[in-house]
Amino acid sequence: MLSQKTRYTIRALQHLADHWQQGAVRLDAVAEAQNIPRKFLTVILAELVREGLVISHRGRDGGYELALPPVDIRYGDIIRLTRGSLALVPCASRNAHEHCTNCLPEVECRLRGLMLTLRDEMAAMLDRMTLADPIEVEPPFADDPAPALAD
Repeated sequence: MLSQKTRYTIRALQHLADHWQQGAVRLDAVAEAQNIPRKFLTVILAELVREGLVISHRGRDGGYELALPPVDIRYGDIIRLTRGSLALVPCASRNAHEHCTNCLPEVECRLRGLMLTLRDEMAAMLDRMTLADPIEVEPPFADDPAPALAD
């Protein structure tokens, strides 16, 4: 599951990408358009400035803009920056590997094998997709409970 920070970061960067080469975007405009708490967004944007993904402009016409073209910012990198890993379980992480507690030895764990495959597939997709790629907005799922699975 993506953390709230990761979701806010992606939405803020998508907003800045939508305004690429249109000048700095005010923090309040991003916060309001993306429904992100202003204080949380301030922290996120400061981190993105430190990482070199965003430029901050001070003054009356100040705000934020992408430091790189949207085509050069990959979703995989954004998630790794905010979450640390794309893996859903610690034993499947390339950069933050940890043995799972209360689990089988890794050489015997088929769940780990599944999670490694999933991580690799997800990484390949997220590393192909950039902020420049169009993403369709899907209609929400119906409020009806999920149908029962057949036995």
